[in-house]
Amino acid sequence: MHRPLPFVFVALLALAVALPPQARAQQQTGVVEGRVTDADTGAPIPGVNVALEGTERGTATGANGRFRLEDVAAGRYTLLASFLGYTAREREITVEAGRTTTAAFALAPSNVQLQQVEVTGRRATTYDADYSFAATKVATAPMNVPQSLSIVTKEVLDDQQAYTLNDAVRNVAGVNTFSGYNDLAARGFRNSSSRLINGLRAQFGFWHAPLLPHIERVEFIKGPASALFGRANPGGTINMVTKKPLPEARQALSASAGSYGSYRATADFTGPVNDERSLLYRLNVGYDRSETFRFLQGHESYIVAPSISFLPSEDTRVNADLVYSRREGKLDRGQAIFNQSDDLTSTPIDFSLSQPGDFQNTTDLYLTLSLRHAFTDWLTFNSSYLKYRYDENLAEHRTSNVFLPDDPTVLQMRFIRRQSDTSVDNVTNYLTADFETGALSHQALAGFDYYRQDANGSSWHAFGDEEFITARGDTLPGGGVPNFDLDDPNYSLDREPETYTAARTSPRSEEPARTYTYGAYVQDQITYGPLRLLLGLRQEWFNTRLPALDGEENEENFEHIEQTALLPRAGLVYDVTDALNVYGTFTQGFQPQDASTLHQPERFGGPFDPERSTLLEAGAKSEFLDGGLYATLAAYQITKRNVLVNANAPNRPDLLEQRGEVRSRGVELSASGSLAPGLRLTANYAYNDAVITESSDPDDIGQTNENAPHHQGSFWGTYTLLRGPLKGLGAGLGLRAVSERETFAETLDLPGHAIVDASLSYRVDRFEVTAYVDNLLDATYWTGGYGYGRIFPGSPRRFRVKVAYTFD
Repeated sequence: MHRPLPFVFVALLALAVALPPQARAQQQTGVVEGRVTDADTGAPIPGVNVALEGTERGTATGANGRFRLEDVAAGRYTLLASFLGYTAREREITVEAGRTTTAAFALAPSNVQLQQVEVTGRRATTYDADYSFAATKVATAPMNVPQSLSIVTKEVLDDQQAYTLNDAVRNVAGVNTFSGYNDLAARGFRNSSSRLINGLRAQFGFWHAPLLPHIERVEFIKGPASALFGRANPGGTINMVTKKPLPEARQALSASAGSYGSYRATADFTGPVNDERSLLYRLNVGYDRSETFRFLQGHESYIVAPSISFLPSEDTRVNADLVYSRREGKLDRGQAIFNQSDDLTSTPIDFSLSQPGDFQNTTDLYLTLSLRHAFTDWLTFNSSYLKYRYDENLAEHRTSNVFLPDDPTVLQMRFIRRQSDTSVDNVTNYLTADFETGALSHQALAGFDYYRQDANGSSWHAFGDEEFITARGDTLPGGGVPNFDLDDPNYSLDREPETYTAARTSPRSEEPARTYTYGAYVQDQITYGPLRLLLGLRQEWFNTRLPALDGEENEENFEHIEQTALLPRAGLVYDVTDALNVYGTFTQGFQPQDASTLHQPERFGGPFDPERSTLLEAGAKSEFLDGGLYATLAAYQITKRNVLVNANAPNRPDLLEQRGEVRSRGVELSASGSLAPGLRLTANYAYNDAVITESSDPDDIGQTNENAPHHQGSFWGTYTLLRGPLKGLGAGLGLRAVSERETFAETLDLPGHAIVDASLSYRVDRFEVTAYVDNLLDATYWTGGYGYGRIFPGSPRRFRVKVAYTFD
């Protein structure tokens, strides 16, 4: 693995430390407050971004349209108020020590409607978000979405030093990690790989969670979102929004070092390219290297993400994002423990089955293009395109998920050499129209989506000394791969294929396995006084073309699997007060089985029917403390049919079976925002009961779904002193807890745990240093697992110290 010299980080740290601090702890400050209203109606506008240009100080207006910034250093500033659908306004203000400066804004509605395709970035620096695009395909305040929606902003990610998607979801009610991979559980249902980028479906690799240095926020739409996005997981859909350019210049550098030889560095640069601010740019770069606490599992990753926005007029806006990331390391198959043992520490948590010469190198590359054009003040065209490619190069020793019959410490092994790639083309086009019919206001849209995914690759498998029986019952010869003894591990195996005898080879196909999805949809958000009704309908056509496994590849040897689904959505929001909404929703979901599963019946079994799901949900959403704190309460029931699970068949480890139905019921409570100046928090709790209600095996009825805890929750809060001699000193404290979970092995459960995290920070002017401790009390715990051959321990106590500097 290539390892850049650590002096890069040392130099960056030294540069930051050498910068003049210009301590302002003693500097006198004032207060800026005011109100933002609609210029036409005089009504207050909640969620308006109010910022002091050239600084990081900013806030958002509350439900009454008011804002307040405390401890602003005395001096002259430009105060900017901006909100989607309104023309931004600026005011020159002078802040005097010990006094309050008042500024009022009356924003005029823009002749351009709310941007449905996100083109420019978010200025606010809060724990709560004031809008979402993915939940309804138009910019909608979370209060007005008739469905539970969790948003993790970049401020939360930064304070927690989160670097991957799995780090972020700890802040989402009802979501937990299923394993150590890009593999989650949401409301009791497994949720893997398929994620949205800027509202477009990508197909990230399963083995590693996506990186976050270039991500503005992570949105989690609870329940199936098939009416908008086609095939979707019933537990929820994750949308990652990339950082977009800002019209003002901002630059930031950070470097950190910590436990297990970890180093990390990030850079974020944005601003206008020309004086007219019609061309904006942003560049995010990230680098990470760590040996981790797991034996032989060190890795190195980096990401480069440029973004350009072109705003030629108020009617037309274009954005282009390019993201390249690469990870070099190994595929961590988790901790194996003694078969049929209830002692999860029968092997140490750093125990690995990898060999020193194993490797897994992966690359993600994606381009998104977005266009929005307003034909009139009521009709807008929106178009987005995603090109995504994932490449994997793998050589690994791994188990065959089988213990020797008479020895609970010896696992059968196999060696795999694999090169694979997946590419995605995704296009969405839709029109939005704002109009009125009598007393009803409409925000309607109609669109068409096209999605194509190609998957190809080659693989080479060698098995152990014994014969190996496939899921279809075929017997494959042994390949000479030694068994692995958990009591006497051997880490001296050679990875060269010629060392072993191939039992199964899969050459690269002339034509890839190809999946097409077409979707036509309509939606209308109807407002009548305090009532908002959302109605949606989508027709989905799904087609998978699989090349022949044997014989000459030609069109006659391809298997075509075609499926269709009509997917409705209905939701209602009622404004009880300006700060309290209640809602209810109904939606149906559809998820075809994975093409690679259908393509290998000799390994996985089958054929299998597609999964279908139904969501019923009701809840309330509220704002407190003048909009500073946002909270959601939701109760739901989800049913999912045709679920695939491991059959646990002797000597057939990959064989799957299809259950009849799983029903999930639960309650979720979440809150995020600011309780007081300097005090920010995000907190959530979820109760879930996901049980099997129909199955071919009567013994399954009433069993809890795998990795579906009944209770889970988290809390994270930070407090920063805003005045006095210790101004800029801050501390953070967090707790994340999950109850006992079942695995695919009937006799193996993972214990519940409660993990404490903490941070200490100090900021002077533009310089900030933060120390973060993960698992402060050094608890031993497991984040997920499949069975005795593969469970995933959480990290012991580890620390990280970060130095950051922001400049213009």
